[in-house]
Amino acid sequence: MDDKIKKLAFMGLFSGLLVIATVVLRFPVPTFNLYFNLGEAVIYLTALLYGPGPGAVIGGVGSALSDIIGGYPVWAPITFVIKCLEGYIVGALSKRNKYVAVALGGLTMMAGYALAAGILYGMAAVPVELAGDFVQVSAGAAISLFLHNRLKDITFNDEDKF
Repeated sequence: MDDKIKKLAFMGLFSGLLVIATVVLRFPVPTFNLYFNLGEAVIYLTALLYGPGPGAVIGGVGSALSDIIGGYPVWAPITFVIKCLEGYIVGALSKRNKYVAVALGGLTMMAGYALAAGILYGMAAVPVELAGDFVQVSAGAAISLFLHNRLKDITFNDEDKF
């Protein structure tokens, strides 16, 4: 089978998995209009396997779509920007050191959402946002790094990069 077809199929699967991990596997935070989800694992895994382009596109589009579907449309444009950056950073730095790449992607996500929560809900929301995001990023990092070690051979020719 042509590598471009395989890559497109895997990108579709990862996009769907991201929506499921974000919308179905989410846990609301009481009081604030925030929630914890497992989408980070999919974003990091996509970026680690396929690089910055797919990491950014799937991270941004899939997560923003999840916000819309999940009833948080005000967050969709914010999520799009933050998750695009997060996926891009992880994918761009993963060849050097995947652990540092995931850590910097996670810090980017946490900083972006803390800023957004502070603007939308006030400074009282920032510690709650950071705590939830830390758990979300940590869980996503652990899951994605574990899976990456098992799935890293499911790659495509370097000449077919997005």
